[in-house]
Amino acid sequence: MTPRILPLVAGTAGAAWLAAAGLMYSPSGSTALPIACPFKRLTGLDCPGCGSTRSLGALAHLDLRAAFDHNVLVPFALVFVVASWAVWTWSTWADRPTPALVRGPGAIMTIGVVLVGFAVVRNLEVGAWLASGLSSS
Repeated sequence: MTPRILPLVAGTAGAAWLAAAGLMYSPSGSTALPIACPFKRLTGLDCPGCGSTRSLGALAHLDLRAAFDHNVLVPFALVFVVASWAVWTWSTWADRPTPALVRGPGAIMTIGVVLVGFAVVRNLEVGAWLASGLSSS
């Protein structure tokens, strides 16, 4: 596979993932197929991803309020992922290096800190409004 094809394959996979979440989502805020979070089942706590499937489904149905209600990080993460994909695609097709903002240890460390911080805060009393609200993903 040529390097120029990789961003297109990744973009197609991402679009398919969003479409699948949209097909699984129902307006009641649940998913057609229950997807259980193993971390929540074992600990009773929300992981950073709890509610993400419902949030993606709500986004696929253009319901921003529900998307933020299920998992506030998902809409922001989707914007970051789409922007990063666009930069990666442009860099690849223009034969330019991908900017460090979307790759490298600094980006990975920042994402990790945000995810861990979000997981901790959403399980504290002060951050209860960030909880996913349902027992499935």
